[in-house]
Amino acid sequence: MIRKLVETAMRATTHEVHFAENGAKGLALIDRVRPDVVFSDVAMPEMDGFAMADAMHAEPALAHIPIVFITASVQREQIDECFRHGAVGHIAKPFTMTELRARVAQFAKS
Repeated sequence: MIRKLVETAMRATTHEVHFAENGAKGLALIDRVRPDVVFSDVAMPEMDGFAMADAMHAEPALAHIPIVFITASVQREQIDECFRHGAVGHIAKPFTMTELRARVAQFAKS
């Protein structure tokens, strides 16, 4: 459902959008595509968002890519954990299309 919302929100923009169903596939996609920004759910199968972010930061070619975590939690501890894993931002579910597009505009190059 979140992927559909993101796809709908981004359809009206000039940005290219890619999706992966879990953190391991996301990491491989990020390595291949080298996006301007990564939006990642925290809770994912196979490799969660935090492990994916840690792997990105361990790889010099990917370490500079900003990560914005999407999470259902609005608790301070969970938000702090996002930033401990290198996030430049956080979006709480549910979010609006306007909020998502504003975050993309903040970090994307085009």
